[in-house]
Amino acid sequence: MKSKKPLASIIVAIIILTVTGCTANKNQESLSRTEFLMDTVITLKIYDKQDKKILDEAVNRLKEIEDRMSTTIEASDVSQINKNAGIKPVKVHDDVYYVIERAKYFATISDGAYEPTIGPLVDLWNITGTDEKERDTIPSKAEIKEKMALVDYRDLELMEDNLVYLNKKDMKIDLGGIVKGYAADEVKRIFLENGVKSAIIDLGGNVYALGQKENGDMWRIGIQDPFDITGSYVGILNVRDKSIVTSGDYERYFIYKGERYHHIIDSKTGYPSKSEVSGVSIVSDKSIDGDALSTALFILGVDKGMELVEKLEDVDAIFITKQKEIYAPNKLKKDFTLKNNNFKLITNPY
Repeated sequence: MKSKKPLASIIVAIIILTVTGCTANKNQESLSRTEFLMDTVITLKIYDKQDKKILDEAVNRLKEIEDRMSTTIEASDVSQINKNAGIKPVKVHDDVYYVIERAKYFATISDGAYEPTIGPLVDLWNITGTDEKERDTIPSKAEIKEKMALVDYRDLELMEDNLVYLNKKDMKIDLGGIVKGYAADEVKRIFLENGVKSAIIDLGGNVYALGQKENGDMWRIGIQDPFDITGSYVGILNVRDKSIVTSGDYERYFIYKGERYHHIIDSKTGYPSKSEVSGVSIVSDKSIDGDALSTALFILGVDKGMELVEKLEDVDAIFITKQKEIYAPNKLKKDFTLKNNNFKLITNPY
């Protein structure tokens, strides 16, 4: 959960307007709340139950999650883990332990493509927003090598009684690639417990489409065009009770000597990932799964990413390559409509 520059926030807001704009029936009024939390713009829309107390409860839970899991809040559990790296284990709240446990699970099954201890490399590159157009320098090979020695999920220990320990001094966990997914799941839980059956949860592009529209139609979610950051989309996905999480090289980046360096760092190289993928959207039952997997599959690329998805239940992936090819599973074909003829849709059997 790194700070973003103002322009990056504006871009996120544009994307949110595009996504939610294509989800609602014009005759369908919603109870809506927009906040800046977890370093992004969040928008919660309830369509079937007009009770502001439900939104208050959801927003308060998001604030609680941020207070416990942010790397930039000094008193957070995550900050305390990082401060005590190589020194001693730290006792954390149940929810923090759960998220770290899931983070380590996804790191394990992706062989570190998703990497919760990526913090030292994230800090070194410090890629914060799309408003930063160019840089005069990038980290040296020596600096990258030094930080890579501190990045390894196997040095993240989970112990009894909610104790978490980083084995090496100066190691640092960063849950930015998974915590919004968990937060979306928590908002969904709160909505369901309060009888909400029709809602859109949008945490800076992490979308959960709860139930369906009140008229019985499925929600229509736009899949972002990675080559156009103004909120345009390559296609529309019809869903109900699904999370849609997208990662792309267009979100945060800078230019150095004519080359674009984006914010998704490959722990195996220490550099921004150079796979053939420009964007990947994960469609899943749980948003926490989609959040971690969107990062992992972006780094793994189409072939290895598909291999991983095939082993998982309740998870589908849509890849968009730099060659403007869209790879989607056959089972999503009837629910996905291509809207940009500059792209080629390729379906696969998994």
